[in-house]
Order: sequence, then structure tokens, then C-alpha cells
Amino acid sequence: MLKLVRKLADIWEELVGDPASFSLENRAFNSISVVTMALLTVLLPFNMWLGLTAVWVMVATLLVLQVFFFYLSRYRRIYYASMLAYVIVSYITLTATFYLNSGSQGPALLLFFLTFNLLIAFSPRRQHWIWALLHLLLPVILLTKEYFHPGWIIDSYFKNASNRYIDILSSYIVTLTCIYLITNYLRKNYEREKQNAEERANKIDTQNINLEQLNQKKDKLFSIIAHDLQSPLNSIITTLHLIAEYDLEEAEKKMLGDELLTLTKNTSNLLTNLLTWSKLQMDGKGVRLSQENIYEAVERVLSIQRVLADKKSVDVTSHVDPNIFITADHNMLELVIRNLINNAIKFTPTGGQVDIDLQINTDTCHLMVSDNGIGIDPSQQAEIFSLKSQSTFGTNNEKGIGLGLVLCKELLALQQGELWFESVPGKGTTFYASFPLSRVNSDKTPC
Repeated sequence: MLKLVRKLADIWEELVGDPASFSLENRAFNSISVVTMALLTVLLPFNMWLGLTAVWVMVATLLVLQVFFFYLSRYRRIYYASMLAYVIVSYITLTATFYLNSGSQGPALLLFFLTFNLLIAFSPRRQHWIWALLHLLLPVILLTKEYFHPGWIIDSYFKNASNRYIDILSSYIVTLTCIYLITNYLRKNYEREKQNAEERANKIDTQNINLEQLNQKKDKLFSIIAHDLQSPLNSIITTLHLIAEYDLEEAEKKMLGDELLTLTKNTSNLLTNLLTWSKLQMDGKGVRLSQENIYEAVERVLSIQRVLADKKSVDVTSHVDPNIFITADHNMLELVIRNLINNAIKFTPTGGQVDIDLQINTDTCHLMVSDNGIGIDPSQQAEIFSLKSQSTFGTNNEKGIGLGLVLCKELLALQQGELWFESVPGKGTTFYASFPLSRVNSDKTPC
């Protein structure tokens, strides 16, 4: 049964045309043409049986014309010409039917109503007022003509009431059936178009959301680059000023030159990492998890951050075990460590202490960055990981844009990690960044 339904559906689509290749009006015209040909095929022998010679000849002529119109519309794709020809033939046929088949006593007015529904179904909306006007004027003219000149009408049912009964009843059934089929067809098309429109709207909404997210990501990436490059670039500028403006000893120049070379190399590596990570984000590739030695990652970051710490006389001490491996994204890991250490140095006063340590649990590793700085004000702690947090200044008036911790939180979430803190105003802060332990550490006993 299911195969039969599918077969009939395929035959119907073949007759009316593929929705991707034919317009809705074109397919509606093809559909109505198929239904009209089927009805005319049924009416032809019926009218021959009733003995209505003029009517069945007209029905046969209409059947031939309708086949031709269908051929033009479906297979030659001459839709508008075939529709116009259909309209002209329809009005001629309706007028002839009214004249030859007992005028208002016959089925002509029912056929006027049916034809109007057909025209509304397959013609463009801008033409509907034309068909409405013609279907109003033509019946009025014919009825008026019949009223003033009754003898003008040929009475097909003279002394044969049964024929009139059968003809009117059959025309009513045909009209009712066609109106139902047309209405059902249009409703299905409407629902299909509505569903397609909703799908298109949803697709557009999704695209708009994606574009907005990409735009936000782009803005955030530029902010990240500006944020992470600010400190080393400032150090490079300061060093260049010292070399350019002061008469220094050769030993001092060499020391500053070495420091400048180190800063430049590390800043170049930092920029490369940032741009690589930015490209991954913009390409939609996201996080790339791998086994990372956390000690090496910390040391790479400290090669830059210790220079900044030395300028504030802040002692940075790492207690990270060189044998611990975690599962993380290489570039994201360094971004997190760099932001946490940079913040600790920024908010630690001259002569302060920053400690970096690990806490190993069953399947996670907590990287702890502690300082004995100014701590976090309780009023700011609730929004410290949101973009609502305000820009802050370090103990030496170092400017922050409030993005670093937000970035760390997001990056850790992408790596199946978490970020939290403990802070006592005036005594210091400890940030905890958790990462999944790598399988390389499976033979180690957790603390």
C-alpha cells in the first residue's frame, strides 16, 4: 500500500512539475489542468448518454484544448500564454453553456463559480481583481439578456425534468468536489510555503546569531592581542628610551641590549601564538587538546613575566613539578598562565611575593597562582569573571582592561577545566585553574 501511495505521488509530481523548477502558480495551473482533463473525460460520455449533442461536442473540444494548454504549460513551460488561452476559452465556454443549456435553469452559474475558483487558484494575485470583475459582469449581462429576451435561450430540458435534475446534480457534485480539491491543494501549498518560510527565517536567524558571535569573537580577539602585548611592548619601549636618551656604559648597553633581544624574541613568540590561536578561533576549529607539560608552559611564560616582576622587585617562585602532564590546548594554556601570573604581579606591591604551585587530585591538576598583594574588593568579586567588571589599575598604576580573567574562564571551559579564586583584601589572592590530568601521569599516586 505504501509503495502504491509513493508511486502515485511520484506520478502526480511528474504531471504537475518539480517545485524546484516550476513556480507555485505554474504548478497550480498544471494541477488544475490535470483535474479538468479528468473531469471532462468523465463528463463527455455522460453528456453523450443524456443526448445533449451540442454539449458533448463542446466538452470534447474543451478536452482537446485543455490537453494542448497542459502540454504548453508543463512541457514547453509557456505558462502565461497557456493561462491566457485557458481564460479566453473558459469565458467563451461559459457563455455558450449558458446559451445552449437552458440559461439560469441549467448548470452554467455553478460553472461560473467553479471557474472563478480555478482562476484564483493558479493566477497571480495581481490579476484576481480582473477575474472577479469579469465574473461579476458576464453573468449579470447574460441574466439580464435572458430576463428581457427569454426566447433567446435554448431550453435543453424541454419536457424532460429528469435530465435537468441529473445535469444540475452532477454539475453541483463536480463543483463541490473541485472546490474541495482546490482548497485542499492551496492549503497544502500554503502550509508548505509557510514551513519553508519558517525554515528560511530560522536559517537566517541562525546565520545572524553566528555572524554576531563571529563579530563579538573578532572584537574580543583584537582586545586579547592588545591586552597581552601591552606589557612586553611597554618594556621594549622603555628599554629603547634608556638606550637612546642616556649615555650608558658599554656593560649597561650590553645588558639592556640582551634584555631588549629577549623581550623582542619572547614578544614575537607571544604574537605568533596569539595570531595562531586567533586564526583557529576565526576558522571555527576551536580547541585542540593535547598532552602538555605544565612545567614547560609555566617556564615559557615566566621568561617574559620575570622581567616585569624584576622591575617591581616582585619575587616570582615556581614550585611546579616538571613531570606533570595535563590535557590542554597548547596556546590556550599559555594564555591562561600568562594572564594569571601577569595579574598577580600587577596587583602585588613592590617587594611582594608570587608563588606558582600545583595540586594534584584523582583526575585533575589545579594550577595555583598566589600573591600577597592588595586582594579583590568584595564588591567586585561577584562580577570578576564577567565583562561587566571595570578596568582596574595595579599597584604601580598598570592599566588593565578587565578582559584577562573573562578570557581565562572561557578558555578553561573549552578545555574541560574550571577557574576560581580565594581572596582576602589586603592580604592577597590565590587563583585556581583546573585541568584534566593526562594519561602520562596514570602511574603517579595523586596527592
